[in-house]
Amino acid sequence: MWHDQARKLVIYDTPAADNVARMIPTATRLSNGYIAIPTSTYNLQMLRYLGMPTLPSLEVNGYDYPGKYTPFEAQRITANFLVVNPRSFVLSDMGTGKTLSALWAADHVMSSNPGLHCLVVAPLSTLRRVWSDAIFANLLGRRNCAVLHGPAAKRRELLAKPADFYIINPEGLEVLKNDLSVDKRPDIRMVIVDEASMYKDRTTTRHALARKLLAPRDYLWMMTGTPTPNAPTDAYGLAKLINNCHGESYASFQNRTMMRFNQFVWKPRSGAHAEVHRLLQPSVRFAISDCIDLPPCTTQAREVELSPAQAKAYKELKRDYVLQTRTGQITAQNEAVLRMKLIQISCGAVYGEQRAITRLDAAPRIKALREAMEQCSEKIIIFAPLTSVITMLSEELSDYSCGVVRGSSDGGPSDKERNQTLSDFMSKEKPRVLIAHPRTMAHGLTLTQASTVIWFGPIDSTELYLQANKRIDRPGQVHATTIVQLTSTSVETEIYRRLEQNETLQGALLALAKGGWD
Repeated sequence: MWHDQARKLVIYDTPAADNVARMIPTATRLSNGYIAIPTSTYNLQMLRYLGMPTLPSLEVNGYDYPGKYTPFEAQRITANFLVVNPRSFVLSDMGTGKTLSALWAADHVMSSNPGLHCLVVAPLSTLRRVWSDAIFANLLGRRNCAVLHGPAAKRRELLAKPADFYIINPEGLEVLKNDLSVDKRPDIRMVIVDEASMYKDRTTTRHALARKLLAPRDYLWMMTGTPTPNAPTDAYGLAKLINNCHGESYASFQNRTMMRFNQFVWKPRSGAHAEVHRLLQPSVRFAISDCIDLPPCTTQAREVELSPAQAKAYKELKRDYVLQTRTGQITAQNEAVLRMKLIQISCGAVYGEQRAITRLDAAPRIKALREAMEQCSEKIIIFAPLTSVITMLSEELSDYSCGVVRGSSDGGPSDKERNQTLSDFMSKEKPRVLIAHPRTMAHGLTLTQASTVIWFGPIDSTELYLQANKRIDRPGQVHATTIVQLTSTSVETEIYRRLEQNETLQGALLALAKGGWD
């Protein structure tokens, strides 16, 4: 095989190409018996389907990779893989650039398929701050998007408007299942599923809806770095949507990959990993350690809804702030108190008189935290701005191997015990997760075994924020690093922005109040 770049042809001289000539109408037999095929996206897809070696579609067709980033090698390979494999998996680690790879691939496919639109199904926390932001930052001027979130009527209104990308969470599919049926929206021929492991259980209503709404589309790209978080059989639910598990029953796959010890206990068989690999094809995977040209550190914000209890407390805080503003009572000191109270509400632990703690339901934020954790293959550090929240998280995440780091003045362990926890985190398999107040870890420590920092809520200090992030982004780090920010309000988003830019937090509430809090 070779590429005639001037004529945009791929030329084959093997006997297998005879079958290709019969399957691809635009193929031409040359006088010397070779087969020449134009390098259109469709032709390259057909060649891949027929098992022939192909060329990278984006490269041979001169794709410009729009946006503010230069693609690194893993992204180029992933984007080209997706284009020639319309139904496939991306099993790469978090931080390897899956989102932008998929968007570039989708943009390239759309350019050769006018009228084709894409549905992105992703966790609620990533709809705006990950997917919508990535489209705006990198495809502005050539593609637009609509985030289908809110009351049912609003979702339907947004869906009715023209858009290249419609972004929705799995629960939203249930609300719009009739509006998104294949016969009603034949233009939506492409689906990108982010964190596809949410479809690992084939017995759920969610999975049944995906079989009806997602599986029939021409393009289905499913992305997850953790395809089998619990057992090899998790792969069955994913493959059911892509390739129907090659017609194999669940019972057959389970018996081939798992060994039954008693009524309740199954263990993976030797060779189960290879069976999972065969089932989840076609697929591409890059581990963080494979990507030596990744940017050193990226920041990712994830939006989280407030629970009803949090929303009520937030509304009361906003009212009090407006009253104080009107009466001229706002000073730097009481603004800092209000700012900290907001953070307490968002994290689910409000301090009252005599430091009494009132816990608020923070289930949406806990869910978003778990979603982010499940995407990480390396060790994780979770920073929480309040000691009471650290205690809550250690209880909520009891199914993980967690180490807790608090200052001794906060009721934490002795220095000896704290140092042992940190030593174990760096040198042993467990704990895999550190839950800490940034004040206890902002200086001096090197924790490069972790590749991800998750902020459960913002800290009220730019110095602590920047120094705490440096625990993983320092000499000795061999992985690309990611900072994840959980945010529920525009005030929190503004606080994170100021923390990132090393700006003072004074006046953050006042600046947002002028534009109206959300």
